[in-house]
Amino acid sequence: MTDIRIFLNGEQKTVAEKTTLQTLLPNQPEGTSVVLLLPGSVSREKTSHLRLSTTAGDIVIELAKKVSFPIPTGETGQNLRVHFEDKNAVSFGPFPENFTPDKKTYHYERGAVCLGSGGYDSKNAYLTFSRREHMGDHGAAKGGAILGKVISGLGIMNRWRNGDTITRIEEVFSSTDSTNAKVTADLTTEVKDRMQIFSEILITAEGYQKNHAEIDCSFTESVEHMLFCMRENIYSVDRTASTYIRDHTEGRLFVPQELQKPRREGTVTARTAGKSCGAIYIYAKDVPSNPHHTRTGSVTRGIELVKFAPEKTRLSVKVEPVLFDLRGLPLGEAVALAKERGLKVMADNKDVTGRVVIDQKPATTLEILKTGKVSLYTVSLDNVIDITLDYKKAPKSVDLFRRVTGLKRYAIGTMPFIYNGDDEMFLFKPRFTTDINIIPENILTKPAKINALALTNDSRHAVGMVGVRVVENEEYGPTGEPFEGTNIIGTVIDMDKLPLMKEGDIVYIREGKQ
Repeated sequence: MTDIRIFLNGEQKTVAEKTTLQTLLPNQPEGTSVVLLLPGSVSREKTSHLRLSTTAGDIVIELAKKVSFPIPTGETGQNLRVHFEDKNAVSFGPFPENFTPDKKTYHYERGAVCLGSGGYDSKNAYLTFSRREHMGDHGAAKGGAILGKVISGLGIMNRWRNGDTITRIEEVFSSTDSTNAKVTADLTTEVKDRMQIFSEILITAEGYQKNHAEIDCSFTESVEHMLFCMRENIYSVDRTASTYIRDHTEGRLFVPQELQKPRREGTVTARTAGKSCGAIYIYAKDVPSNPHHTRTGSVTRGIELVKFAPEKTRLSVKVEPVLFDLRGLPLGEAVALAKERGLKVMADNKDVTGRVVIDQKPATTLEILKTGKVSLYTVSLDNVIDITLDYKKAPKSVDLFRRVTGLKRYAIGTMPFIYNGDDEMFLFKPRFTTDINIIPENILTKPAKINALALTNDSRHAVGMVGVRVVENEEYGPTGEPFEGTNIIGTVIDMDKLPLMKEGDIVYIREGKQ
C-alpha cells in the first residue's frame, strides 16, 4: 500500500493510504470536530504563511505585510541551529545578511519573529523567536525588524534547546481561505496526501510559566475561571463571528477585570460584564481591547480550529496548566493528587479515609503552583450528604440550585438546615436573592418518592425552600407545599444521615452517583 505524507497538528507524518482519522486520533473526545485543510487551493505567490520544520516539531509563521523572509524555501542544511536561548527568546543562525543593526531595546510580543544579529554585525544574522512578551535588544534593525509571528506551534518554541535546527522552510496555503477546508466529527474519514489535520486547541494560561517560580499571579481569578470552564477539555462553540468564537456553556458568571489588552489572533478572554459575562472567547483575528474583556490565555496550537469552526461545534481543548481543585474529594485522594503534581500538602486532620476537603489555600491554581504547596481544610464524611440532580427534567431549577449552594463552581456546596419535622421531613433554606425567579418546572403530579429532593417554586410564599421527605404524603411535597408549588430537582443518596443533622447546621452536599 502506498504511503502518503500528512501534517497532524503541525507535525509531519507518513501514513498508509486510506488511513482514517480514528486511527490517527484514537483518543479524540467523542463528538468533537477536527479541521481538514486540503492542498492545492491557494497559489504559492499569494500565501503569507511559512512552515518551518525543526528537530523539535513544526511551526507556522505568518509574515508581516511587505516583508520578505531572509531564508529561501527548501532544505536549510545545518546553518539554522539554535545559537542562543533563554526564557525570553531563542535565536537560530548565524547566516549573512545586509542591514544596519540598531543598538536599541524594542518590545516583542510572544510569538514575534525578528531578524537580529550577533555583535551588531549583520553578517552574523539570526532568526529570533520571542518566547514571551518582553523588551529586548536583539541586534535588530531600526524598529525591531519584525518579520512576522508564529500562528501555529507556539509550544514548540518552549522545547527548542541547543542542538535543535530548522531543517526545512516551505510555503503553505493561507488558512484564511476556507474553500478547501472541512470541519468534521466523522472519524471514519480517510486522510489524503499533503492534508493538514488539526484536532485540538492548546492554550497557555496568562501568567503561567513552566518554571513555576516565574508564574505571574496578577490574573489568578480570571485564569481560574477559564480553567474551570475548560476543565472537561471541551470547548462548545455557541456563537461565531468573523473575529472570534464563543463558549457560554456555563451561563452567566462573575469574572473580575484583571488584564485589558489588545485581543490579537489566538488571544483568549473572559467577558466581565453584560449578559455574556463569564463567556470564554477565542480570537481568530486582531481586534482592539475592550473594557469588558479580560485576557486569560493564548492559543499555542490549533488556531485553524478557531478560524473554521461553525456554531454548535464541540472542539477538543487542552489548557496549561490543568485546573487544580481538590474540594469535594476524600482527603486521601486529594493528598495523592497534590503529591502527583509535586506539591507539599498540609491538612487539618490525619484521617485520610473519613474526611472530605471543603477548602484549599491558596485558592487558585496559579497561586498553588507558584508556592509549591497547598493547605487542605476538611469535614467529617458524616457531615456530607451526597445527592443527584436532574439536569434533563429540571435544567433551570438545577442551575439555580447549583449556583446558590456553590455546586456550580465547586464539587462541594453548602445549605443551611432549618427544620426537622419529626424525622419525616427535612427543610433547608439556601440564600436565594429576591430577584431570582424559580418558575414551575418538573412539578409534582403524584406523591414524591421518599428520597426526592425538591425546590419550592414562585407560586408559593416560601419560594426557594429545599426539602426531602422520609415518609410519603398524599397532599404535600418534600418542601411542605402543594404539588403545583414543588419542583423536583433530584434525589438524596445519603438518607441515613438526615436525622443526624441539627437545626442551624450548615450542611455540606456533593453530587454523586446512585
